[in-house]
Amino acid sequence: MPMLISARRGRLLAFSLTVTTLLGIGQTAAVADSSPFRVRPYVQNPRATAIVIRWLTESNTPGELHLETPAGPKRVRSQPVPATQLQPNPFGEEPGAPHPGIPFLHHVELSDLTPGTRYSYVVHQDGASADASFKTAPAADAPLRLVVYSDSETEPESSTSPPVDWPVGPGSNRPDGITRYVTDQTTGYRENLKVMASREPDLILVTGDLVESGGEQRDWDEFWKHNAGEYGTIASTVPLLPALGNHENVGGPGKLGGYSAAAANFSVAKYLTYFSLPDNGAKNTKHRGRYYRLDYGPIALLTLDSSDGLPANSEQDTNHNLTDSDAPDFNPGSEQYAWLERELISAQKTAKFTFVQFHHTAYGSGPHSVPFGAKGFSGQSGRALRVLQPLLAKYGVDAVFSGHDEMIERSATTVTEQLPTGETRERTLHFYDVGAGGDGLRGPAAGFDNPIRKFLAHDDSPEVWEGKRLVSGGKHYGHLEVNILPPPSPSGEWTATLTPVQIFPLMNAEGAVTGFERRIWNDEVTISQ
Repeated sequence: MPMLISARRGRLLAFSLTVTTLLGIGQTAAVADSSPFRVRPYVQNPRATAIVIRWLTESNTPGELHLETPAGPKRVRSQPVPATQLQPNPFGEEPGAPHPGIPFLHHVELSDLTPGTRYSYVVHQDGASADASFKTAPAADAPLRLVVYSDSETEPESSTSPPVDWPVGPGSNRPDGITRYVTDQTTGYRENLKVMASREPDLILVTGDLVESGGEQRDWDEFWKHNAGEYGTIASTVPLLPALGNHENVGGPGKLGGYSAAAANFSVAKYLTYFSLPDNGAKNTKHRGRYYRLDYGPIALLTLDSSDGLPANSEQDTNHNLTDSDAPDFNPGSEQYAWLERELISAQKTAKFTFVQFHHTAYGSGPHSVPFGAKGFSGQSGRALRVLQPLLAKYGVDAVFSGHDEMIERSATTVTEQLPTGETRERTLHFYDVGAGGDGLRGPAAGFDNPIRKFLAHDDSPEVWEGKRLVSGGKHYGHLEVNILPPPSPSGEWTATLTPVQIFPLMNAEGAVTGFERRIWNDEVTISQ
């Protein structure tokens, strides 16, 4: 079925937008009413001397971005274009409120910036203003902090539905009758983002399943409420670096298209409209934006599209519900696989640490890790991604970040890296599931095992209750924090410390949640180079 285009908003636009021009101005203004903004300003595609700032509005009025620089204030006028890919779902009417209409996308690229520098900016739009700041990518010898999460799966129902199922782990003394989590998904995700913001990270990685249904505009609107809207504005300051998840490939349940190829392409087009990501140079232009590399200070980040593997409905496939969409294959012989090898060879020579992110967990214990053909196989197993392990090992990848199973889990195995000098060395390759961003809190699936699992919050963090009050332990919403530090002396080593963080619910004697605090699980890992 063809996409439906709103006649009043004009023609279907390409994803590339015209870059605006810098002009000189005076003082910036304070934050005012943000009602003209469909999505408040947010930062994208950070580099040492350039960055992208985007926002979405109800009107096609140009906005002005005021930037404070050491050389004096600058002004940029935006050139809004209709974001026609954010149109109503063509397969059926979404539930809830009517579609809000096609917004206008503002895309400003700032250049000639100084590496490792924080800049303040204000966007003025239709009599309102929004201010924030951003930091350019640092030099290769600078410290760095990342946070990584997955599976926020936003939708309006996250606030009104009961909290998610909360399977009890071994060794817990949870009172009888508590089978659901202690807070709803909206609150869990919002508090998770608050803790991330308090840590002032340089980058935020989101390893897929940002929204519940990629084809439902209301779910995207909910995502941006959290990240650049009424719930929070972390994306106004910290760049979001996403990977495509299976939920970004679904039009919606039932009549909204499901995983049909047309629905998947329609849904991913919304994702690609929101994010401005490094160009992968793919010969198949339909694969542009779906996978990419970002070099940022001492790290190289390679993001893959694990949406679908070929041949379809085989052990090499990650989604047996999705066939013939525009998703690229990732198996040997594919363009994405060849791109990955080229970029890993390059990153091994230039980066202190190399990280790879994709959505489907290659090693996991949850329902999406059940082997092909086994009882309980979901048709969406991440085990197919193990085909990439020889490349990841050979070229020195330090950690792989994924989600999909909606757990906090770490797996690790010893591998042999082939150094550019021709020598080899033994090292540890870590695989993370960081899928507790804001949706499910699952327990492990029965009937199989993850042979390289080192930590699973469900098993390794027993709940301790005092009556109706949880005092420690358990699995909760959370993320992974990665702190990268240069050597303390010329003869020392670089370190990357990976810390699994939980958003722990504080409760009173009656079992009511009174607040949240940042705690860590007992599985902190340090990698030295």
